[in-house]
Amino acid sequence: MNKKAQKILFDMFWSPAGWRDDKERRISDADFAFAKSQGLMFDPIRSSHDEAVARLLGLIARLNRRVVADAFLASLSTRRLDWRSALGSYATFQHLAQHAAAGTTHACSICYTAMREQSVDLNVLNFERLKWGGVRHNQVVYAALDLELLLQSDVGVPTEEDKGIFRSILASIAEAPAKTTSAVLHKEFAAALKSNKSERDTLIAILGYCGILAVPEHPGFSDSFVALENRDLPMRHYVDMPYPACWWRREHGVNHARLNEYFGHIL
Repeated sequence: MNKKAQKILFDMFWSPAGWRDDKERRISDADFAFAKSQGLMFDPIRSSHDEAVARLLGLIARLNRRVVADAFLASLSTRRLDWRSALGSYATFQHLAQHAAAGTTHACSICYTAMREQSVDLNVLNFERLKWGGVRHNQVVYAALDLELLLQSDVGVPTEEDKGIFRSILASIAEAPAKTTSAVLHKEFAAALKSNKSERDTLIAILGYCGILAVPEHPGFSDSFVALENRDLPMRHYVDMPYPACWWRREHGVNHARLNEYFGHIL
């Protein structure tokens, strides 16, 4: 990945103080052209609900669990968060079917895609993908971008170090205090995983989408797609993890059937 192009993208949206206000998001034509030439920035696209869903389903058909699981593993030692992200997008939408937009609000009640054609800024989505390993894995447009870029990427093969880091994550989960919730689980991860809190929270969310960190009543997306309208959230003022990881507590443990479906080849 070209570091100059990545810096241009990051500087567009992020400052030492955090997110830039919309009015501060400026970029020169030359910088945009360079970042675009490196595949890190994009022109806006217009997309309808049906087009976005069809595009995503076509990308999912070109992938499988082993490919995205290995990309996830290869991200652990390299800190290539873009490789990590794809597992979340694939896991969430692997069983999505083509469907007509449903509901009475601005977004589809099944997949949360805008009901009407709209302009989409792919640059902020790619920034989130590279900065944290993604934020919007449960949104069709993000997932399509995520998987398309993975397919274009020369993803590394998981190393023994990657596999060891993953096993250390599983051990940290198993050894966490009984009342640990998904929101504080990041504190238990071993130092072998070079990451900050936001990156670790995203990793936990991804394991939730896979059903590895889920609960019987809210099992994740591995068996079937869960429509937006059916994603119940805990009854509290602030829910700090996406569905279904928001329901997980240490007492639920790891779903070993799901773990083996995605990662059995290294366990």
